[in-house]
Amino acid sequence: MTARAFPEPARGLILRRAHVAQMRAHVAAQAPLEACGLVAVLRGVSQRVYTIPNELASPVRYRFEPRAYLQALQDMDAHGWQVGLIFHSHPQGEPVPSARDLAEASYPDAVYYIWARRGVTWAARGYWLTAEAARPAPVRWE
Repeated sequence: MTARAFPEPARGLILRRAHVAQMRAHVAAQAPLEACGLVAVLRGVSQRVYTIPNELASPVRYRFEPRAYLQALQDMDAHGWQVGLIFHSHPQGEPVPSARDLAEASYPDAVYYIWARRGVTWAARGYWLTAEAARPAPVRWE
């Protein structure tokens, strides 16, 4: 099997600072459980954050609640946006993909943004994921 190439956007993904703040607030509010959600993008720039309930209510795993997930996808479609970023938290771990994150990755063109607690704040890192590998993805805040 040939490994899938990772996407190479010319300028990376740009997150508006308000969207970063919205994601950070969501992961902090959900701790010690994993939080999750989507970010819609247009031409590589974030347009809207969709905080989606974690159907598993787990501190080590997430699954989008199906109705909220479908509503987010329908809203993106109505606006001509696409899933550009999938975020979740590792409240007790590092902001790096787990083996489960790799195995369950289903959006090879989207950035997976993993949040982890750093003292009293939260930090995040972006990755492109396939079942075989993780590669850092460029994400800027503006």
